[in-house]
Amino acid sequence: MNTRPFIIDCDTGTDDAIALICALNTPSIDLRAVTTVAGNVDLCYTAPNTLNLLRYLGSDIKVAKGSPAPIRRVLSEVRAKPDASQGEISTHGETGLGDLVLPECHQPFYEKSAVETIYEEALACKGELEIVAVGPLTNIAIALMAHPDLKDGLIKHITFMGGAARGGNTTTVAEYNILCDPEAAHLVLQSGIPCTMVGLDVTEQAEVPDDVCDLIATFKGKGAQITSQILTFMRDRRDQHGGESTLMHDALALAAAVVPGVVECKHLFVDAECAGTYTFGHTFVAFDNRLGNFTPNCNVALKVDMNRFNDYMISCLKNEK
Repeated sequence: MNTRPFIIDCDTGTDDAIALICALNTPSIDLRAVTTVAGNVDLCYTAPNTLNLLRYLGSDIKVAKGSPAPIRRVLSEVRAKPDASQGEISTHGETGLGDLVLPECHQPFYEKSAVETIYEEALACKGELEIVAVGPLTNIAIALMAHPDLKDGLIKHITFMGGAARGGNTTTVAEYNILCDPEAAHLVLQSGIPCTMVGLDVTEQAEVPDDVCDLIATFKGKGAQITSQILTFMRDRRDQHGGESTLMHDALALAAAVVPGVVECKHLFVDAECAGTYTFGHTFVAFDNRLGNFTPNCNVALKVDMNRFNDYMISCLKNEK
């Protein structure tokens, strides 16, 4: 089978971890590197979480540290703080992986930064590199500023989990990943690189049913067992604390890049709002031209086929390497 070179840029996180496990077990993916960024939790957690996970699973794929902060924002001002008095818990747990504790890896990170790793792989892949970004888009935006030639055909496609065609989760109109660094999202969306936005209004449809969670729990591979533990954390978060359910935000973005038909898209103009008292962090999607004659620049996921998605995730975990 012909493989496609990918970088996953992530802020590992619970659903990021499941996306990485699926990527390692997708035959069509040649995972060249994983780059880390601050987002769900600080970089001091997201980077070790990623390295520990990949090494525990037996992967020697290079893991590069990225930006510890957005271009202009302060992460602590964006993150919602759970109300312990109401029984709320952090969506991803204190260190990002729920209640999962992985063996600590004492191997080093890749010697190059995330920005330089992205550039290195883009050059090596000669225009075929694809990026799946499932955290704030900071690393990619900084890479575009540091190496403007990345816009000239060196990156084939960027699929990102972030934004929403309608609505938000951190504010009424803004999704968390984009709200963390709307300037980065603006730079990526205006770069001319082909993009697909897998937004919150679609990923909130990607809830793993309990019977699929129970099936995954019977699989014996390390990745499947980690996935099962994370799904159990998510179910407890839902049932005991009224929190988010078993939503596969990031794994759906990965599936959108590699599974034909898993999402239904429309090519539209998208930009990130970087100002506004009430609207910064909003992803503006031009469904019509009432505000201007917009040139489409992004495939926008509007609908998900959950049967295809569940089949994809089950296949990755059941046939784990």
